[in-house]
Amino acid sequence: MKPVEAYWPLILQEIREMKEIAKAENSELEAVWQTVEDLIDDQFIETATERGIARREKILKITPFADDTLETRRFRIQARWNDKLPYTYRTLQSKLDQLCGEDGYEMTLGAYSLGIKIELTKKRMFDEVEKLVKQMAPTNLVLSVELRYNQHSRVGQLTHGQLQMYTHKNIRNEVIV
Repeated sequence: MKPVEAYWPLILQEIREMKEIAKAENSELEAVWQTVEDLIDDQFIETATERGIARREKILKITPFADDTLETRRFRIQARWNDKLPYTYRTLQSKLDQLCGEDGYEMTLGAYSLGIKIELTKKRMFDEVEKLVKQMAPTNLVLSVELRYNQHSRVGQLTHGQLQMYTHKNIRNEVIV
């Protein structure tokens, strides 16, 4: 955006009082332009500001956690906003890819069961994944949504000295490696 004095005739640009007026107007105009840009960004989930995300959360009746990042809130909104029938295995897989990332979960489909294990790095998405799966999966399937806790194959590489600073609960439930 050009400063306001750029639109004035050259004679006015040289007057001291007009320069002071321009300083005041420029800061006001910058605030107006920023508000307009934010309103445009808030029209789309991918670019929405804090205000736009809060508005969509209110519409969808989503209560964010106090320490959620803007990206986490954005993923939660996308998961609910893009719901459409029919639900297929690939659609569920695509939604889980959006929520957890392609390597953020493991999904196994049996004859009458569907199991999903979420990586510890994505454990904040657990409730959202559980809601999504309950909504999308057929009722004749036994559903299992779990966290994929640390395994011995991962933690076994650490020495006792490295593990000494963790409790047993932390070793199992927190991202260490």
